Amino acid sequence: MPYISIHSRDFHYTHSPAPADRPALVFVHGAGGCAADWPYQWQQTGILPSPGEPRWLTDYPRYFLDLPGHGRSQPPARASVDGYAADVMAFIAALKIRRAVIVGHSMGGAIALTVGLLKPANLAGLVILGSGPSMPVSDAILDGLRGNFAQTVGLIMKFSWRKEARPLYREVATQHMRAAGAEVVHGDFAACNAFDVRDQLGEIDVLPTLVVGSTSDRMMPLAQSEALAAGIPGAQLGVIEDGGHFMMTEKTNEVGAALLGFLRGIG
Repeated sequence: MPYISIHSRDFHYTHSPAPADRPALVFVHGAGGCAADWPYQWQQTGILPSPGEPRWLTDYPRYFLDLPGHGRSQPPARASVDGYAADVMAFIAALKIRRAVIVGHSMGGAIALTVGLLKPANLAGLVILGSGPSMPVSDAILDGLRGNFAQTVGLIMKFSWRKEARPLYREVATQHMRAAGAEVVHGDFAACNAFDVRDQLGEIDVLPTLVVGSTSDRMMPLAQSEALAAGIPGAQLGVIEDGGHFMMTEKTNEVGAALLGFLRGIG
């Protein structure tokens, strides 16, 4: 699994190659998460790309990044969404990705939006999952992450997954967040709480954008995704029925199909 040095620290990522003439997907995980939060099917490298028109996400080059201080990437973590956005742009530039579509989940969606506002020339599109134009976090969570980390992670996971979700999914996501540690997770949620681009969405007017929300997301309700899509000129809105906050894991095929339809549209 490769590493690359960016801003004097080692970033870990995985790469699944595909035809280079297609835009590359750069997946950015959420608060306290890591690259392994994305569905395994999307990360497989053993599936040969389909001939001709793409039929699945494996037909596109894919990069799954551990943000600094998360997963296997070198600490420290960043204190703001802006800081993470600078890292993602540097990652894309360092790997010489000519056309990148950033796929961001939750805090990763906020990071993607921030990159979109900066409009780097190598950005080909945005996909925002379970995020919004602002991401307010309750004092109970912010204080709890400092005072009772394990219990508060349990509370976050309770609201992130539907009761019908496979217990293994919740357990793995819980392990990832606990491994990040109290300082990193609190910093991420504080960064989300400070994030607010409601007055700037109209500036994301030159990029194809897909916003995906779920009817059963209790962390970032569907209304947030709807407001985000309404504020970005030309944005598409995809609605996933009965998926929790980790909709890409609970409803992998449905979310993947929405992404694939969007990608076909941008070429």
